Amino acid sequence: MSDRDLKSSSSTDIRAVEAAAARWFVRLHDHPVSRETEAEFDAWLDQAAEHRECYMRCELVTAMGRGLATEAELQADIDFVAAIAAREAAAQERSRRFREKRSIWLSAAATVLLMVATGAYFFTHHVETQIYQTQVGEQRRVVLADHSTVTLNTDTVLTVKLSDESRRIEMQRGEAFFSVAHDTSRPFEVIAAGGLVRAVGTEFGVEMKRDGVTVSVLEGAVVVLPKESDSVAGVPHLTANMAVSYGGGGGIGAVQAADVRRITAWREGKLVFDQVPLADAIAEFNRYSPRKVQVSSASVGSRPVSGVLQIGDMSSLRFLLQESLGLKLIDQGDTLLLQAAPESNQTGDARR
Repeated sequence: MSDRDLKSSSSTDIRAVEAAAARWFVRLHDHPVSRETEAEFDAWLDQAAEHRECYMRCELVTAMGRGLATEAELQADIDFVAAIAAREAAAQERSRRFREKRSIWLSAAATVLLMVATGAYFFTHHVETQIYQTQVGEQRRVVLADHSTVTLNTDTVLTVKLSDESRRIEMQRGEAFFSVAHDTSRPFEVIAAGGLVRAVGTEFGVEMKRDGVTVSVLEGAVVVLPKESDSVAGVPHLTANMAVSYGGGGGIGAVQAADVRRITAWREGKLVFDQVPLADAIAEFNRYSPRKVQVSSASVGSRPVSGVLQIGDMSSLRFLLQESLGLKLIDQGDTLLLQAAPESNQTGDARR
């Protein structure tokens, strides 16, 4: 039962007692009564202190109304009723103070509960945000709070947002490889160039280029949406050793074989080339070097090249170009110019 119900019940009870006291007063004063009635009245008085107090109020009001409040025989009753009134006033004051204190306590309790609820909400819905990045030539491996790992390749910037409900990576630029801890309640999502890659527990790489994004899966499966708002229906589901590219405008290419060798190599700090145009090999090498190599001509850039280089190892690149391909690097300060040696017109590939 609520406080309001208790108050209502108490008020109803005292009114019933007052009504009964009034009936007894009329019955005893306006009619002759028998001994049985007097005994019944005495028993009613003895049932509760409220009965006697309410009846004495009737006596007091009647006496005062008749101008008899100063008569000696009523003074004792008047004093008795006054004492009752004083006790009631004191009880009401205590009740008022208790209500005020309870109101303050309830307010404080409500504040504490609000703080607890807010804290619980914050804990449950709090999003942990971290920004990770690498400089040119730098690589970095990060273990996330959910035990997933992210390996950032050179010149990469991404934002990690983890909560109890979601795992979200927002890539600004670069390339990263994700090894996702299995958690069906929280899909792992990577946002890149407006598209979305969704996984649960898998290993895949995301490479951002000027002309689009390439997603390559090494293990497990992912869903690729060219636009984050796209429906999952009809979009590519990539499994191991599959890749797909999409453009910033939302178009998506055909599913093809993933370049697993290249991804594995850069994660080990290496560059692997297998009969690729020299211009493409130089562009890949430049991603890891603050000092860029420029190809002097299309004919030089079109030469096929094969080999393995340590990332950022300029001396190995110089050996490959000069000793194996008969090309030379000319120092131009901030850059190195790659051109054919005057005495050599040979083409070919180098394996190292």
